Amino acid sequence: MLTLYHYGDSLCSMKTRFCLIEKGVEYTSHFIDLLKWEHLTEEYKKLNPNSVVPTIVHDGVPIIESTIINQYIDEVFDGPALTPKSPLLRARMRIWTKLQDDIVHPAIQKPTFNLLIKPILEKKTDVELDEWLSNHPLEKSRNLFKGAARGPINQEALEDARNQFNFVFNRMENELIENKWLCGDEFTLADIAFAPSIDRLGQCGWLELFDNYPNVLKWCDRIKKRNAYVKMQPTAKQRFKNTMGNSN
Repeated sequence: MLTLYHYGDSLCSMKTRFCLIEKGVEYTSHFIDLLKWEHLTEEYKKLNPNSVVPTIVHDGVPIIESTIINQYIDEVFDGPALTPKSPLLRARMRIWTKLQDDIVHPAIQKPTFNLLIKPILEKKTDVELDEWLSNHPLEKSRNLFKGAARGPINQEALEDARNQFNFVFNRMENELIENKWLCGDEFTLADIAFAPSIDRLGQCGWLELFDNYPNVLKWCDRIKKRNAYVKMQPTAKQRFKNTMGNSN
């Protein structure tokens, strides 16, 4: 028995849903509302001390961190293999997943915060904002959200994010010149790791970043045609723009 604790529009949650669906693994869905701070409750911290999503609980044992979760899913469950048999290709796959964790994920948080979340917060009145933040246990985070709601867009952070994406896309472009997927002809956990970024860049209005990388763009098209990619998408009600607008 497997239970997935996740949030609809969380990139890491999307990554693990993608993996589960590709493998054909049935699971019980437990929605954690990040905008009601449910990930910060003592109950959830017992499962995930880092207070992030996703978490899976398999046969009563919690497993955290989406990259590790996906590796576990691929190793434990039947279904199409998402890890190459070749040691060399496995190493390449892990290099890509590390690149996603170390560079892409931190970079994508910058347009997410400035271009997706900030415009929603700006629409809230001071009373609505204070009411929404009142249950957040961390003063530092409350101040961060208030600053985003009332302060200017951080253009320096956005420029840094663009530079990081161009660095990664350039590496992907070269890898995909002769390869269908990031590890050759095999669709792997590396492709799954990067896939949710396509969705988020679209939400932030940054799809033009792909224009200079035709092979990456073709890779994106192949990703979007996969049934599991379609099925792992959050519903409209689970999108940030809809949940944050009703999170008072």
